[in-house]
Amino acid sequence: MSLTVSNLCATPVNAADLRHVFDRFYRMDASRNSETGGHGIGLSMAQAIVNDHGGKIGATSPDGNSFIVTVSFPG
Repeated sequence: MSLTVSNLCATPVNAADLRHVFDRFYRMDASRNSETGGHGIGLSMAQAIVNDHGGKIGATSPDGNSFIVTVSFPG
C-alpha cells in the first residue's frame, strides 16, 4: 500500500534541501525565519511513525517546483 501527497512550492526546491527535509527542525525557507510559519518537525514526525510501522517514506521534487512525499507500507 502506498500514499503520495504533493503540492506546488512557493520557492524552488533544490537537491540539498531534499537531503534534509526529514531532519528534525529543518526548514527549506532559507531565512529560517520563524515568522514564515512552521517549525520543521512535521516530516521528521511522519518519518518516525512510518518507520515504527515498518514502512518507507521519501521526498522528491522532479521539476524543482513541486514537492512530493511518498509513503509505502509492506503488505
